Amino acid sequence: MEGIKNISLGDKINLTLIPGEKFKSNLVSIYIQRLLDKDEVTKNALIPDIITSGSMKYPSAREISNELDNLYGSSMGADITKRGERQVLSFKIISTNERYLDEKIFKDVIEFFNDIVNNPLVIDGGFKEEYLNIEKQNLKDRIQAKINDKGRYALERAFEEMCEGEKYSISEYGYEEDIDKITPKELYDHYREILRTSPIDIVVEGNFDEDEVIKIITENFKFERGEIIDIPRDEFKKDIKEVKRIHEKIDITQGKLIMGYRSNIDYLDEGKYYTLVVGSNILGGGPDSKLFINVREKESLCYYVYSSVEKYKGILFVSSGIEADNYEKTVKLINEQLDKLKNGDISEQELQNSKSALISSMRTISDSIGGRSDFYFAQAMGKTNSTIDLIIDKLSKVSIEDIVEVVKDIKLDTVYFLSK
Repeated sequence: MEGIKNISLGDKINLTLIPGEKFKSNLVSIYIQRLLDKDEVTKNALIPDIITSGSMKYPSAREISNELDNLYGSSMGADITKRGERQVLSFKIISTNERYLDEKIFKDVIEFFNDIVNNPLVIDGGFKEEYLNIEKQNLKDRIQAKINDKGRYALERAFEEMCEGEKYSISEYGYEEDIDKITPKELYDHYREILRTSPIDIVVEGNFDEDEVIKIITENFKFERGEIIDIPRDEFKKDIKEVKRIHEKIDITQGKLIMGYRSNIDYLDEGKYYTLVVGSNILGGGPDSKLFINVREKESLCYYVYSSVEKYKGILFVSSGIEADNYEKTVKLINEQLDKLKNGDISEQELQNSKSALISSMRTISDSIGGRSDFYFAQAMGKTNSTIDLIIDKLSKVSIEDIVEVVKDIKLDTVYFLSK
């Protein structure tokens, strides 16, 4: 997309400007990357909410809320996510575009946002203990609640087993047994270390004056920097010696089957990666897919079934809800549908349906503010730097022969089944 600029601010701080006139709001996002590490993931998971609970200038939720109201109803959020073998801390603030106001507020918004991120509330050299205790309990609740969504729980457990010994097996929310050990001072010191040593991306999306935004951002975001950590490429290649088969039992009404395959496809080879995505969509991307028609509709073996690709690890996985009695038959039939892709048993209609669905999905990225921010951050993080239009072009050119070539060496790695 035209007009998008990437500007290095030095010390591994990258500024991305995404202009657009579609929305009446401006969004500023800060993304901080860490390598998944079991020794620090739990601390990292606590940080987004503790940072947005109070700063030195705005030491309470009430004062933060009042200031956001003063900034014409701006809103702020923070989160922790996993992207491949990285844990990403994100902070976002959305404000009314000052073109629709009687006064300029962008500078005030950035000053407030910088105070939240760079000047958190500190008492006796650490985060406020009362706030930290609240966030510790919230994190415990979040970790414990994972079991309530059995489909997601099964998927996480499957990846833990499949990627045992790999960083991708580490949970982005950390581990409950580590939470109570974390002290206010330890967490604050760790946060300062994160700001000093992590790659940082600042993304501004909206309708703005480019020169003015660059000036305001560079004048306000003064991060103290040290030696920046090196985040290596994700491990995406693995030889399969034998298939892992894990059967876990739990109080559940519907069994959850996850089948994980290794493609050994490098996402930096975008021609092959987007061919794999098209192939996955033909396999299990919707009501026209092979899995839906043959496993769910014709054989009535499952309640749902779909396939997807974990981009950074090159993993293709199939997820399905089944009765325990149908386990063996479902596993066999899913493998048979993948074999059809490998043998080129793909109709032109299946190919076009898949490409149309994926291209439509790509176009919806621009439908809400924030979609392009996350997309272009992911492009910068992965060092692919593609645009939405370029990816649409790659998807549109995928052929049946391309799919056969890409999927021919896909191998089953892990079969995970969660049942009563």
